[in-house]
Amino acid sequence: MRRLALAFALLFLITNCKQTPTTNTNLLHLIPQKSAAILRIPDWEVFNETLKINEPSAVLNETGFYNTLLEYADLLKKFAPKDDAYLAFVALGDNDFDLALITKNHPKLLQTDSVFTKNITSYEYEETTVNTITSTKSPLYFLNNEDVFIASTSKLILENTILQNNTGRDPIDLSLEQMIKTSDNGSPNIYVRGSYFKRLFKTIIPDFKFLDSEIPFQWLALDIDLDNKTALSLSGVLTSEQNGKQTFDLLQDLNPAPSKLIPNAPAQCRGVIGFQYEEWESYKNNLAKKRNASVKGFSVPLEDYFASINELAVVYTNEQNLLLNYSNDITISEKALAPISTKSETFRALDIYKISDSTFIKSTFKELLNPPTVNYYCTLGNLIAFAQSQDLIKDYIANYQNEALLKKTPAYNTLAKKMSDASTLTYYGNTNLLATYLSGKVSKTEAKKLKAIDFEQFPAAMVQLVQADDFTYVNARVDKISAANAAAQVVQTASVQLDQDLLNAPQMLRNYRTKGQNILVQDIGNTLYHIDANGKIEWKKELDGPILGKIQQVDLYKNGRLQYAFTTPSHFYVIASDGTIVKPFDLNYSNISQPLAVFDYSGSRDYRFVITQGNTLTMLDREANKVKGFDYTEAPTTLFKAPQHIRLGSKDYILVQLTSGKLEILNRRGETRIPLKETFDFAESPIFQNGSAFLVREKNGSLITISQSGKTSRKALGSGSEIQYDRLNSTEALLLPEQLSINQKAIPIDLGLYTGLKVIKAKNSYYVAVTDLQNNKSYLYTSKGTLLSNFPVYGASELDFGTLHNSKDLGLTVKGESDSVLIYQIN
Repeated sequence: MRRLALAFALLFLITNCKQTPTTNTNLLHLIPQKSAAILRIPDWEVFNETLKINEPSAVLNETGFYNTLLEYADLLKKFAPKDDAYLAFVALGDNDFDLALITKNHPKLLQTDSVFTKNITSYEYEETTVNTITSTKSPLYFLNNEDVFIASTSKLILENTILQNNTGRDPIDLSLEQMIKTSDNGSPNIYVRGSYFKRLFKTIIPDFKFLDSEIPFQWLALDIDLDNKTALSLSGVLTSEQNGKQTFDLLQDLNPAPSKLIPNAPAQCRGVIGFQYEEWESYKNNLAKKRNASVKGFSVPLEDYFASINELAVVYTNEQNLLLNYSNDITISEKALAPISTKSETFRALDIYKISDSTFIKSTFKELLNPPTVNYYCTLGNLIAFAQSQDLIKDYIANYQNEALLKKTPAYNTLAKKMSDASTLTYYGNTNLLATYLSGKVSKTEAKKLKAIDFEQFPAAMVQLVQADDFTYVNARVDKISAANAAAQVVQTASVQLDQDLLNAPQMLRNYRTKGQNILVQDIGNTLYHIDANGKIEWKKELDGPILGKIQQVDLYKNGRLQYAFTTPSHFYVIASDGTIVKPFDLNYSNISQPLAVFDYSGSRDYRFVITQGNTLTMLDREANKVKGFDYTEAPTTLFKAPQHIRLGSKDYILVQLTSGKLEILNRRGETRIPLKETFDFAESPIFQNGSAFLVREKNGSLITISQSGKTSRKALGSGSEIQYDRLNSTEALLLPEQLSINQKAIPIDLGLYTGLKVIKAKNSYYVAVTDLQNNKSYLYTSKGTLLSNFPVYGASELDFGTLHNSKDLGLTVKGESDSVLIYQIN
């Protein structure tokens, strides 16, 4: 790997030279025979300048790899090629490559000074002088005669070149010469030899596993276009030996066609590769040749099915891979699948089928696409989705119905407009997710460098192969996507099935390790589930009853490791994030009537826990001891809601709503702080803070402001029990029949049965959430009243919303089917 770094260093740093070149291809016979890849640069000055201003290329300079390049800067800047130059990456053993630079010699190619020349030593080989430059890490060898200049990181490569030249055993590689003739002579080009492609790839990504060791192609030749500073474009050709043995021989005689599946891949997939074919018999004949079978007698399972479709796509996700097919005639496709299909269930009005042959697609396309084994499928119009699990099928159905698809993303649309309309093989990748995936297949040091790359402005890459005549044309592109044009995209990333139906709505709670969220939910059997942001159930715990209200988070040990605190009708629990009970908070009570109240008066984490039993209140400290000095242990009547703590300025207030309509406003000791004679017909809402005052909502829609002196004033919000209201700091939301109001901005809404109106703060912004239970639609608005893109999404309960995997990304959770929890990610 060290040698490869030096090779790239030479490639990068030599571009700092500024000379006027002339094109010359008479150097080809000096290119080492074991060259895996060759870079040809016709104009050093232009290449250098465009590389500096090309933004996609500059993104790589943000990594630690740039420091490796700088290590050789002083040494390698001494070379100044004037004419055409070739940089050959030459195979060295199994895991590394050396580099050779070949160019025409000229008097000023080697710039010398007194310090530099002291590090040059020479020796004779086959009557040729070989010079050596010794750096602190690795030596560099070079020779320069009247005609050519050759430098290499390998002494053996240089000596073999001399020997070949002296003996006349240095013929030009005719296949390489042919590829060069197809290239744009005025732009930089890169040539990759197919027989070394997999070795070269594994040198960069060591833990990547190829399906086989077969040679995929003969040569790949690409022109490098850096002229557009906000894009990196590659175009060229890929050749095979056309003997039926190489992977891309499978594309012979296939006509390109527009992809119908790539645009319909989930928006948050890591990548997707699609294969378009309109001639099943042509592909089958190619496959027979590849497998050394007789074309005439060759057959595969379910041929009628494959003849009825014209495109397949493998979608790469975090866990399993999804397989999409597109049918020319869905009736014929369904009939062909019927003998191996059994209906499994119906999900959102779509039938999901189980199939008895899980490998029939994989066995037919394994050489080209390596599709996954599949156990289930469903049809959506002419599109057929296959997967190993029903959950993945359900996730895709949800994303398809929510239109959380690539065709709705600016990144895909920007790239697709600049690529060919028709192709034979198409790959689209999410650069950020790809970097995360590949970081798990390199060393920890290289992974850290890879993760350091900021792909925010370059979120995607696209590659197309277009089969025509005897060539496969290649196009690849990365484009800058302005953040201003990138609309939010919501994608269902998981559907988590519980053992029984949900008892309450799922709740998001902070994961102190990732700074994202965990999801907690209880089923009707009183089992509590702890689910991570990816939808994995981490643990389950049986409780003695339903959780009252919301689960609270506390930091009992003041070390940042958070615990979950809540009550059931007969128990007070504090549970650690690993599911163990935190002693001594495993306390039995009788007839607990309200959710747990948690007070942290000054933010010091010296918590006060209040247990409500009818009209009796018990206050405990962070060690589960009863708090002495809190005198409000018995209320005149039963409590309407759990006590609340609100801090106004430097004063603490404890607010207690009673079923009699009385509102007690107390100090820390439980003594009356603000006496009120007026009674209220409380709505199912907490007491809100409004600046330096309190807000109380009544069932008739009135909103009462209570000052710290006890004065009250009323405001009518509307009439009727259907009114919902919520407020957080200065953001307020009001739900009336057929109208939602956010900060006094009226927003028309459809008729429905709405629940869960709440204002939520996430990433320093405020949002308003609400769910229509009648139509199973969950909505999310900004504080300015704008509905987020791709909302509403499917939801059957109030939703919870916040950062999801870490402190940067956003997501939400909501009930799906009666026994499932849905997780959506907002991009």
